[in-house]
Amino acid sequence: MSGAGHALMVGATGMLAPAARELAGRGWRVSVLARRASAFASHEPVSGYDCDYYDEASFRAALARAVARDGPVGLAVAWFHDVKLAAARRLAEAVGEPGAPGRYIQVLGSAVADPARPDRLATAAAVAEGLDGRLLRQVVLGFRVEDGCARWNTNAEISAGVLAAIESDAPLATVGVTSPWSMRPGG
Repeated sequence: MSGAGHALMVGATGMLAPAARELAGRGWRVSVLARRASAFASHEPVSGYDCDYYDEASFRAALARAVARDGPVGLAVAWFHDVKLAAARRLAEAVGEPGAPGRYIQVLGSAVADPARPDRLATAAAVAEGLDGRLLRQVVLGFRVEDGCARWNTNAEISAGVLAAIESDAPLATVGVTSPWSMRPGG
Protein backbone atom coordinates (compact mmCIF):
# COMPACT_ATOMS: atom_id res chain seq x y z
CA MET A 1 0.00 0.00 0.00
CA SER A 2 2.75 2.44 -0.80
CA GLY A 3 1.64 5.88 -1.80
CA ALA A 4 2.42 8.32 -4.55
CA GLY A 5 -1.23 9.20 -5.04
CA HIS A 6 -3.68 11.48 -3.32
CA ALA A 7 -5.39 10.14 -0.19
CA LEU A 8 -8.24 12.30 1.09
CA MET A 9 -9.52 11.75 4.61
CA VAL A 10 -12.59 12.86 6.54
CA GLY A 11 -12.37 12.25 10.28
CA ALA A 12 -8.60 12.31 10.38
CA THR A 13 -8.20 14.95 13.07
CA GLY A 14 -9.51 12.53 15.69
CA MET A 15 -9.67 8.76 15.67
CA LEU A 16 -8.08 8.46 12.21
CA ALA A 17 -5.16 10.83 12.91
CA PRO A 18 -2.65 7.98 13.29
CA ALA A 19 -3.80 6.56 9.95
CA ALA A 20 -3.34 9.96 8.25
CA ARG A 21 0.21 10.19 9.59
CA GLU A 22 0.99 6.63 8.48
CA LEU A 23 -0.35 7.17 4.96
CA ALA A 24 1.72 10.35 4.64
CA GLY A 25 4.75 8.40 5.86
CA ARG A 26 4.14 5.85 3.12
CA GLY A 27 4.31 8.51 0.44
CA TRP A 28 0.67 9.45 -0.04
CA ARG A 29 -0.23 13.12 -0.54
CA VAL A 30 -2.76 13.31 2.31
CA SER A 31 -5.55 15.88 2.44
CA VAL A 32 -7.71 16.19 5.53
CA LEU A 33 -11.18 17.76 5.46
CA ALA A 34 -12.55 18.73 8.87
CA ARG A 35 -13.77 21.68 10.91
CA ARG A 36 -10.25 22.26 12.27
CA ALA A 37 -8.19 20.61 9.55
CA SER A 38 -5.80 23.55 9.10
CA ALA A 39 -4.86 23.50 12.80
CA PHE A 40 -4.27 19.73 12.63
CA ALA A 41 -2.26 20.03 9.41
CA SER A 42 -0.01 22.73 10.86
CA HIS A 43 1.61 19.99 13.00
CA GLU A 44 1.39 17.10 10.52
CA PRO A 45 2.75 16.13 7.09
CA VAL A 46 -0.70 16.63 5.53
CA SER A 47 -2.75 19.38 3.87
CA GLY A 48 -5.73 20.61 5.86
CA TYR A 49 -8.94 22.08 4.46
CA ASP A 50 -11.39 23.57 6.94
CA CYS A 51 -15.02 22.74 6.30
CA ASP A 52 -18.16 21.43 7.93
CA TYR A 53 -19.46 18.35 6.16
CA TYR A 54 -22.99 19.20 7.28
CA ASP A 55 -22.66 22.34 5.11
CA GLU A 56 -22.67 21.06 1.53
CA ALA A 57 -21.24 24.26 0.00
CA SER A 58 -18.40 24.33 2.55
CA PHE A 59 -17.58 20.68 1.95
CA ARG A 60 -17.69 21.00 -1.84
CA ALA A 61 -15.36 24.01 -1.77
CA ALA A 62 -12.84 22.26 0.51
CA LEU A 63 -12.97 19.12 -1.64
CA ALA A 64 -12.38 21.16 -4.80
CA ARG A 65 -9.37 22.93 -3.20
CA ALA A 66 -7.88 19.59 -2.11
CA VAL A 67 -8.25 18.07 -5.59
CA ALA A 68 -6.85 21.21 -7.24
CA ARG A 69 -3.78 21.11 -5.00
CA ASP A 70 -3.09 17.38 -4.65
CA GLY A 71 -4.69 15.87 -7.76
CA PRO A 72 -7.35 13.21 -8.29
CA VAL A 73 -8.37 11.22 -5.22
CA GLY A 74 -7.03 7.68 -5.50
CA LEU A 75 -7.96 6.74 -1.94
CA ALA A 76 -10.69 8.26 0.23
CA VAL A 77 -11.05 7.30 3.88
CA ALA A 78 -14.16 8.76 5.46
CA TRP A 79 -15.84 8.69 8.83
CA PHE A 80 -19.18 10.49 8.56
CA HIS A 81 -21.55 10.41 11.52
CA ASP A 82 -24.44 10.15 9.04
CA VAL A 83 -23.89 8.28 5.77
CA LYS A 84 -26.95 9.92 4.23
CA LEU A 85 -25.23 13.32 4.09
CA ALA A 86 -24.69 14.95 0.72
CA ALA A 87 -20.98 15.21 1.62
CA ALA A 88 -20.60 11.42 1.60
CA ARG A 89 -21.93 11.23 -1.95
CA ARG A 90 -19.81 14.23 -3.06
CA LEU A 91 -16.70 12.49 -1.80
CA ALA A 92 -17.67 9.26 -3.59
CA GLU A 93 -18.08 11.23 -6.82
CA ALA A 94 -14.57 12.68 -6.43
CA VAL A 95 -12.83 9.31 -6.07
CA GLY A 96 -10.88 8.00 -9.05
CA GLU A 97 -10.61 9.31 -12.56
CA PRO A 98 -11.19 7.90 -16.06
CA GLY A 99 -8.97 4.87 -16.52
CA ALA A 100 -7.84 4.89 -12.88
CA PRO A 101 -10.44 3.62 -10.43
CA GLY A 102 -10.16 4.84 -6.87
CA ARG A 103 -11.04 3.28 -3.54
CA TYR A 104 -13.51 4.71 -1.06
CA ILE A 105 -12.99 3.32 2.45
CA GLN A 106 -16.21 3.96 4.34
CA VAL A 107 -15.61 3.85 8.10
CA LEU A 108 -18.84 2.95 9.89
CA GLY A 109 -19.94 2.86 13.52
CA SER A 110 -20.87 -0.36 15.25
CA ALA A 111 -24.59 0.33 14.82
CA VAL A 112 -24.42 -0.96 11.23
CA ALA A 113 -23.70 -4.42 12.69
CA ASP A 114 -26.87 -4.47 14.78
CA PRO A 115 -28.43 -7.88 13.99
CA ALA A 116 -31.89 -6.33 14.37
CA ARG A 117 -31.08 -3.90 11.49
CA PRO A 118 -29.50 -5.96 8.68
CA ASP A 119 -30.34 -3.18 6.19
CA ARG A 120 -27.81 -0.72 7.56
CA LEU A 121 -24.75 -1.91 5.61
CA ALA A 122 -26.65 -1.75 2.34
CA THR A 123 -27.98 1.70 3.23
CA ALA A 124 -24.43 2.88 3.88
CA ALA A 125 -23.20 1.34 0.60
CA ALA A 126 -25.76 3.35 -1.38
CA VAL A 127 -23.37 6.32 -1.17
CA ALA A 128 -21.47 4.93 -4.18
CA GLU A 129 -24.46 3.50 -6.03
CA GLY A 130 -24.24 4.00 -9.79
CA LEU A 131 -20.70 5.37 -9.72
CA ASP A 132 -18.39 3.40 -11.99
CA GLY A 133 -14.69 3.39 -11.22
CA ARG A 134 -15.10 3.50 -7.44
CA LEU A 135 -14.27 0.53 -5.29
CA LEU A 136 -16.31 0.88 -2.11
CA ARG A 137 -14.85 -0.84 0.93
CA GLN A 138 -16.58 -0.79 4.32
CA VAL A 139 -14.88 -0.90 7.70
CA VAL A 140 -17.13 -1.45 10.71
CA LEU A 141 -15.86 -0.19 14.04
CA GLY A 142 -16.67 -2.86 16.58
CA PHE A 143 -15.48 -3.24 20.16
CA ARG A 144 -13.02 -5.31 22.19
CA VAL A 145 -13.82 -7.97 24.77
CA GLU A 146 -11.09 -8.52 27.33
CA ASP A 147 -11.44 -10.62 30.46
CA GLY A 148 -15.21 -10.72 30.01
CA CYS A 149 -15.54 -6.93 29.75
CA ALA A 150 -16.24 -4.95 26.60
CA ARG A 151 -14.71 -1.63 25.63
CA TRP A 152 -14.59 0.54 22.53
CA ASN A 153 -11.54 0.51 20.28
CA THR A 154 -8.87 3.13 20.94
CA ASN A 155 -7.89 5.61 18.23
CA ALA A 156 -4.69 3.63 17.66
CA GLU A 157 -6.65 0.38 17.24
CA ILE A 158 -9.12 2.05 14.89
CA SER A 159 -6.35 3.52 12.73
CA ALA A 160 -4.44 0.22 12.66
CA GLY A 161 -7.61 -1.63 11.69
CA VAL A 162 -8.45 0.85 8.93
CA LEU A 163 -4.89 0.61 7.56
CA ALA A 164 -5.14 -3.19 7.63
CA ALA A 165 -8.44 -2.99 5.76
CA ILE A 166 -6.87 -0.73 3.13
CA GLU A 167 -4.00 -3.20 2.81
CA SER A 168 -6.27 -6.25 2.47
CA ASP A 169 -8.70 -4.49 0.12
CA ALA A 170 -11.52 -6.71 1.40
CA PRO A 171 -15.04 -5.44 0.65
CA LEU A 172 -15.93 -5.62 4.37
CA ALA A 173 -13.69 -5.53 7.43
CA THR A 174 -14.32 -5.16 11.15
CA VAL A 175 -12.06 -3.48 13.67
CA GLY A 176 -12.51 -5.52 16.83
CA VAL A 177 -15.68 -7.61 17.07
CA THR A 178 -19.42 -7.03 16.77
CA SER A 179 -20.50 -10.30 18.33
CA PRO A 180 -21.90 -11.10 20.72
CA TRP A 181 -23.96 -7.95 20.16
CA SER A 182 -25.22 -8.11 23.73
CA MET A 183 -21.65 -7.33 24.91
CA ARG A 184 -21.52 -4.04 22.99
CA PRO A 185 -20.44 -1.29 25.42
CA GLY A 186 -23.42 0.77 26.50
CA GLY A 187 -25.70 -1.62 24.62
